[in-house]
Amino acid sequence: MTIEYICDKTIAEGFVGRVSVGHLTSLGALPKEQLDPIIEKMAKAQISVMSLPATDLHLGGRKDEYNVRRALTPIRQLRDGGVNMCIATNNIRNAFTPYGTGDVMLTAMLAIPAAHLGGAADLPIVLPMITTNPAKALGITDYGVKIGNTANLVLLDTEYVTNAVIDLPTRLAVVKGGKVTVETEKTVTINPDL
Repeated sequence: MTIEYICDKTIAEGFVGRVSVGHLTSLGALPKEQLDPIIEKMAKAQISVMSLPATDLHLGGRKDEYNVRRALTPIRQLRDGGVNMCIATNNIRNAFTPYGTGDVMLTAMLAIPAAHLGGAADLPIVLPMITTNPAKALGITDYGVKIGNTANLVLLDTEYVTNAVIDLPTRLAVVKGGKVTVETEKTVTINPDL
C-alpha cells in the first residue's frame, strides 16, 4: 500500500481530513519532482502526518554501509506543501525504540536538528507540531488558549514561544479540565558555609 493509494481512497470514500499516517520515511529519499505530486495529493486529501523521529532515527538506514539515510519524514517539504504535520512518539522502550520517556517536548527537540528545523523561519512552527496540529488531526475544535475552550494546558517557565522547544523549560503546572493537576516548585538552596 502506498501513500498515493491512501490519498485516493481517502478522497473516494469521503474521509477527507479524517485520516492520519505515520512515519512516511521513504518520502525523504525521493527527489523533488517525485515528491511534489505526492505532497499535492496528500494536501488535497487533507492527510495528517505523524513524524516519529525517535523510532525512525533508531530503525532507519541500519543496513546502509555508506551514505547512511536519515530515515525521516520530510517535515519541511510536507508542511510547506500544506500537509498538517505533527511530531509524535509511538514506541517507547521496546524493540523499535529502546529509549525515551514519551515526552513530546524532547521529541520535538530531537526533530529540530534531525529534520533541519532550527532556522528562524522553522522554529516557530515546531511547537504547533506537538500541540495544535495533532489536535487538528484528532478533530478537536475547542483546542488552544481561547475563551470558552476547555482549559487543558502545560504552563512552561519561558518568555518566548520558540524557547519552549529549544530550552526545554521547567513545566510549572499542568492544567486538565480547568484544574491544576501537577505543580512544580522551584527551590534554591544557598550553602551558608561558602
